[in-house]
Amino acid sequence: MTLTVRLPQTLEQALDEYSASNGLTKSHVVQEALADYFARTGKQKKLAPEGGVSANYAAFKRLGLIGCVSGMAGESATKEVVRKRALERLTRPR
Repeated sequence: MTLTVRLPQTLEQALDEYSASNGLTKSHVVQEALADYFARTGKQKKLAPEGGVSANYAAFKRLGLIGCVSGMAGESATKEVVRKRALERLTRPR
C-alpha cells in the first residue's frame, strides 16, 4: 500500500537524517515507528517482524548485500539523488 503523509519540515529533516545515518529507507523507519506505536497503544499485539527487520532484509544482510554499494558518499538513493546523478551524467561533455 502506498500512503502519502504531510510532515512538518523538522520531522521530515529528522526522518531524513535518521534513515541516512542508519542505512534504512524512510519507509522502513515509518513502518517500524507505526508498529511500535500500535504495539504500545495496544491497538494490535504484534506488527513488527521478529528482530525488527523483515525476512527479506535479514536475507540480504546475511548475503552481504546491505551496505555493499560504495561511492554514494553517505547519500541514500532517493529520487532526488538519482535525478541529480542522472542529470550530471546527461550534461557531462563527451
